[in-house]
Amino acid sequence: MNSRLRFTLLSMVMLLACLAVYWPGLHGGFIFDDFPNLVADQDWKLTEMTMAQWRRAVGHGLSSASGRPLAMATFALNHYFTGLDPFWLKLTNLAFHLCNGMLVVALCRLLLAQLCKPTGASQATTASTLIPWVLSAAWLLHPLQVSSVLYVVQRMEIAATTFVLLAVLAYLRGRTLQIAGNRAWPWLAAAAASTVVGCAFKESALLVPGFALLLEICFLKFEGRDGNRSRIWVWAYAAGVSIAVAAFVLFAVPHWASPEAYAQRDFTVGQRLLTQIPVLATYLGQIFYPTPDRLWFYYDNFPISTGLFAPPATAWSAMLLAGLAIVAIASRRRWPMVGFGLGWFLVAHGLTSNIPALELAFEHRNYLALLGVLLALVQPLSWATTRLSPGVRQVVVAMPLIALAFLCSLQVMAWGNPQRLPLELATRNADSPRASYYLGEALLRSAGNDPQTPQWSMARREFEHVADISRTNAMGEQALLIMDGRSQRPISPELWSQLRRKLTLRSDAGPDTLSATHALVNCSIVGQCTWNESELQATLNALLSRYPTSAPVHAIYGNYAQNVLHDPDFAIRLLRFATSREPRNSQYIANLTKVLLDSGSPANRREGLALKARLESMNGDGHLTTELAEISRILAAPPASAPDNGRL
Repeated sequence: MNSRLRFTLLSMVMLLACLAVYWPGLHGGFIFDDFPNLVADQDWKLTEMTMAQWRRAVGHGLSSASGRPLAMATFALNHYFTGLDPFWLKLTNLAFHLCNGMLVVALCRLLLAQLCKPTGASQATTASTLIPWVLSAAWLLHPLQVSSVLYVVQRMEIAATTFVLLAVLAYLRGRTLQIAGNRAWPWLAAAAASTVVGCAFKESALLVPGFALLLEICFLKFEGRDGNRSRIWVWAYAAGVSIAVAAFVLFAVPHWASPEAYAQRDFTVGQRLLTQIPVLATYLGQIFYPTPDRLWFYYDNFPISTGLFAPPATAWSAMLLAGLAIVAIASRRRWPMVGFGLGWFLVAHGLTSNIPALELAFEHRNYLALLGVLLALVQPLSWATTRLSPGVRQVVVAMPLIALAFLCSLQVMAWGNPQRLPLELATRNADSPRASYYLGEALLRSAGNDPQTPQWSMARREFEHVADISRTNAMGEQALLIMDGRSQRPISPELWSQLRRKLTLRSDAGPDTLSATHALVNCSIVGQCTWNESELQATLNALLSRYPTSAPVHAIYGNYAQNVLHDPDFAIRLLRFATSREPRNSQYIANLTKVLLDSGSPANRREGLALKARLESMNGDGHLTTELAEISRILAAPPASAPDNGRL
């Protein structure tokens, strides 16, 4: 069999096996961040191939401060052709995943070729041409990857990985050509371009220079055309590392490690960095023993490390990571792939396990990091199986792949059933407030909000459990209040007091606080909840007192003042403050404009017309068209109090 046919057959078998395993999961629904960032957001939902809609899609929605326009562009194309159907969104994720699998094959082939160079590396590691496909299949089918591939919003991570792998491949190819004395700059330019494109999907592509440095340390040795170490490459990397360290110290640390950045978290920057030691050890445990019960998805109850022995797992994890570092250094000459793979794992976590005030742990952060651990196993396993017969060696290789495929199938089947997944995740991690909360939501939906159904009572028990185990998050109390408000059940003042206590614990109003408050206010505005409005107003007053400079708190309270309290003057004061704090927030401006124009005051009307003109100037991409149409209807109608269209 010629090499091209062999390559094609092996690739087809690998890709089809992966497609078959993941296919049942495509029938699952949305989860967690999918709802606020995709389902509820209208900006990315492309309906016409117009420049205005494209600008709106790539410039809004799920985006970091630096922007993720290409990720949003892929979501927009999905919506244009198939709407909001999660099947097609997940299928696109899977297509990226399969593409990445082929890129992993290509990278493994190039790395194995490096081992064949006369550097003293064991030739046994490259004896089998099946190694690239075995590694890629293990990476594709590892159960840890399911929560990346079938979690729609993680398209960003998967697609960014595509261009990270392209950049690493181009860099390795270019440097290999350069060392051989051939033209290399097109490949190096392609590596730089792929890095830039990857950053337009997610910032994790910024790690490409770290992967390139690992290639130099472990394989290329900063070699030049004459076979000796090139001073140009050594000085280039020395300068690059110096610039990166200086930028980190001068810009990243003051921004990300400040008390303000952690005001919405239950941990400090020091505690976060310390906690990442057991987090990385947990990831390694999940990689080597990926049974479904160990894959929680929600890690909001991960123990926070306050010292090296608090909890003791921090110290044990530090010893484990230190031991792996020693192994990597000790084996760098005989087994360079070990050092490269372990370094790859750590570099891949270089952003998410660093000082930014991110959540402590997520499985999708291992999407690219997993490859490093698999690469690190190549040479030790090859050495361990050298004396085995070919048939026995094939069995030794096949058994782990079959086990991974089986475990991956179990995980996929859970993710493919929207009714089963919440129960599965809550069972795996019973002490996770989020897992119990989303199980309660699923039960409440199945009950149709009917208090007479068993599911309604089960949902209430879940929310009570959330309220009991969550020290700082009020989502359990919020859910209980809304359940009782909708069913017109009596609500104890203690529940309101407990809600207020949790909402005002932190030094800044975070997303959980704002989400709970918004849900309560919205339930009052739409008339679904019957309760003592003085309790809700007392809650809003407590929030305003605790967070006097928070624009979102003022905006939510302004919405309540206009639509429930029917106090337009108070609403205008609150909304003016929110707009002054965030003058570029078009939604705040639109809400203020509506209240001003509807108030009946000539002075307010003039101010409202000026704000309307400002909104029109901000509507180049069409994202304010609906709001402007509503404002025009208000202008055309007689002044009225408390319009029900003022909701945020």
